Amino acid sequence: MKGDDLFEKSAMTFGEHLDELRIVLTKATICLALGLVVGIPMASRVVSYMQVPLERSLENFYNKRSLSEMSATSGGAVSDDLKQWMEQNKVVSQSVWIDPKRLARIETGDAELLANADSEGLPSPSQMLKMRMFVPVKANTEALGLQEPFMIWLKAAFVVAIVVASPGIFYYLWQFISSGLYPHERRYVYFFLPTSLILFWAGACLAFFVIFQLVIEFLLEFNASMGIGASPRLTDYMSFALLLPLGFGIAFQLPLVMLVIERLGIITVQTYLSQWRIAVLAIAFISMILTPADMASMIGMSVPLVGLYFLGIAMCQYLPRSSMQSQHASDPR
Repeated sequence: MKGDDLFEKSAMTFGEHLDELRIVLTKATICLALGLVVGIPMASRVVSYMQVPLERSLENFYNKRSLSEMSATSGGAVSDDLKQWMEQNKVVSQSVWIDPKRLARIETGDAELLANADSEGLPSPSQMLKMRMFVPVKANTEALGLQEPFMIWLKAAFVVAIVVASPGIFYYLWQFISSGLYPHERRYVYFFLPTSLILFWAGACLAFFVIFQLVIEFLLEFNASMGIGASPRLTDYMSFALLLPLGFGIAFQLPLVMLVIERLGIITVQTYLSQWRIAVLAIAFISMILTPADMASMIGMSVPLVGLYFLGIAMCQYLPRSSMQSQHASDPR
């Protein structure tokens, strides 16, 4: 039948399954290699782009802290014009102590007096004048080793390659799964493949454009509450930034996994409904494994997954079996 052109075998031995797995992994590796053709030229831009949320969060964090300190020392609110100027120029305030005589010489612009100022000695502490100056915000990552930027560039290239090659990788993955199904069950691939890609990209986009920013802001505020400053390391931050979207994309396959299990008759819809509390606990555990060790990212993954769990139940209950069959797929029975 035409619907079974991609999958010629209906029953396979264990050795044949291993051989099929080897072939599928080889094809998926070839897809990944082709994805690297796109990923390598884009790696540098991806690394720069992935640092934008951190830089924006650090700028907002230091700006808020600076405005709070200015309000506390001045005893009044900071004007909106000054706030806007600080945000536009990406600067924060900093208190310094300065010699009033030196300040007067700077204001007059007398170079000779400034040159001879050091010979006069330092003034006493009571003579120092406390002033506020504005300095640029330090909102970038730091590399502690010479090899770190290169390794991050390489990792970014592989992540881009995975995203670009995901259609081919998912296709061969579903092909391997289908090789162990009966002919009338293989038609589901025509539904699962595009749906799986949509869920993967949806999870990755949610992680990067929504959860990612919330996690950074939460961690900065939490560290500040403990009196700890932020000096992000390039390797730690980029590993977190690159792997979090992939973890979300993989976790978002939950409704499809539930649908496959239900269609194969392993678990019924009634079981899904009756065991929802255990499922929520399992989702919380999986979220803890797939996300960094912070509460924000764990909640950011577990809440959507709980919603996807009940979406999977709805798909199992209300999705007609015939809707998952391609126009070109047919049941040979």
